[in-house]
Amino acid sequence: MITPYIINATTWTAISTVGQNGSCWIDEDANDQAGKADCRISHSESGDPSLATSKRVFTPIGNTDVLPFTADSATDIYYARCINEGDSVTLFVDVV
Repeated sequence: MITPYIINATTWTAISTVGQNGSCWIDEDANDQAGKADCRISHSESGDPSLATSKRVFTPIGNTDVLPFTADSATDIYYARCINEGDSVTLFVDVV
């Protein structure tokens, strides 16, 4: 099921439930600077994701240009957050 999330720089937003795998992509930057928002995903079992290990999400160029993610354990959850204050994106997430 594909779900849209509005992601900003205020806090990490859960984009999966425990143990889910999937993929995500940016549909649009909402900060009026197309392609400039820095949106990251990271995962955690404790609810405290790390920027140091986060991966940047981009707007896809083609139909298969998405960022896949795989849970490391049955209790792993993926989160998304923009890095720069004022950034906002619509992130589409497809989990299995």
